[in-house]
Amino acid sequence: MTAKSYPFKVGHKDVWHIALPTAVAFVTEPLVGIADTTIVGRLGEVHLLGGLLLGGLVFDFIAAIFYFLRLSTTGLTAQAFGARDETAQSAHLVRALTVGFSAGLVVLALMVPIAQFASFAYGASDEVVTAFQQYFYIRVLAAPFVLMNFALVGWFLGRGQSFTALILQLILNLSNIGLSIAFTFRLDMGIAGVAWGTVAAQIIMLVLGIGWAIVQLGGLSKLSQKLAEADLLNTQQIKKLLGLSGDILVRSVLLSAVFSFFASQGARAGDDILAANGILLHFLMVAAFFLDGLAAASEQLCGKAIGARWRPAFVDAIKLSSLWGFILSGVLTIIFMITGPMIIDFMSTNEVVRETARNYLLVAAIAPVFGVLAFVLDGVFAGATMGSDMRNGMIISTIIFAIVWAVATPLFGIVGLWWALHSFFIGRSLVFLVLLKLRMPDLFAKVDAGA
Repeated sequence: MTAKSYPFKVGHKDVWHIALPTAVAFVTEPLVGIADTTIVGRLGEVHLLGGLLLGGLVFDFIAAIFYFLRLSTTGLTAQAFGARDETAQSAHLVRALTVGFSAGLVVLALMVPIAQFASFAYGASDEVVTAFQQYFYIRVLAAPFVLMNFALVGWFLGRGQSFTALILQLILNLSNIGLSIAFTFRLDMGIAGVAWGTVAAQIIMLVLGIGWAIVQLGGLSKLSQKLAEADLLNTQQIKKLLGLSGDILVRSVLLSAVFSFFASQGARAGDDILAANGILLHFLMVAAFFLDGLAAASEQLCGKAIGARWRPAFVDAIKLSSLWGFILSGVLTIIFMITGPMIIDFMSTNEVVRETARNYLLVAAIAPVFGVLAFVLDGVFAGATMGSDMRNGMIISTIIFAIVWAVATPLFGIVGLWWALHSFFIGRSLVFLVLLKLRMPDLFAKVDAGA
């Protein structure tokens, strides 16, 4: 007997209802990085800027490793939302928060070897390493709060409450910027002020987010009742979460490894190249978080379609998210080319860094166009909880990146390094398209069978 389905339509409005507030929320995150870079850059010391950028990359790596908390929580919650199962939604939140807190404690326990390994691996100058360690040992204190906030954002997105996620993200990032400026300049704390601003902002978001989630679930008494019904220690559900999380973890580690390798190659080319690439990567990150809005839309809508057992909505969500992704990426590339030189000059007062960044602006600005399908299909696979396919696609595209890097970098230098990154996006898009075509015939067959 086929399980009950809950038909619903997906249109342009449905995509943007999730994508727009999510994109605005996500884009404020790299803006924090831009603000931090500008704050430290205005101090006029290249080694401080390099230390901040290396610190940011290390934390991006850590965040990418545990990004499965956001993706898996959104996918599982969206499916429970589509199936109209509030008990399961409550359980997914509590399990994800518990995993986030535990993972944050692990990061704290390993902070010394992490800092030592990063100092060696990036091959930066002694002055840059000193600045990096000063920044790192403060900001790492926010790890448990950061990872729990991943779970909160994922849960709200899974329920289609993208506006709530936007408000929380705005509170986080605006307070981060404001506190960083105050600590750095008013209290004269230097680069340490930027780190303390991040720690304080993460705590603020966590307290507000948990409070609002409890309200959404009907208060503490109703939440306790739902959790008792959910059986939080259910072995099957825990295995499902850990299995999905493990696959996404591999995906996230490889994704972060590619960007870390990219940064390390820039560092080995000199402090000026490191600083210039760091500035240009912020352009890519801004585009990435805009495109992540559409990825979040495809993730929530596709996950909801799986839970509701309605194939037409699944297909429409993919088509519309991809269409708008290509339109948006083209617009972003044009904007970057027009405004890029001005932004570069604002972010750094060092003339050598400015000139170097302008030389590589074109090859960096076209990155969004190559990354569209990689972002959208990443959301589709996460919403459908196709973790093993996400993992396998990332493995193949990482191999493609390594091959192109080995061939192009000796020939074209830093430009070749950027083209290796482009090939990583293109390869992931093509692999995901093939895997999706292979899985579609039985994806909803399994759902209809009650899997």
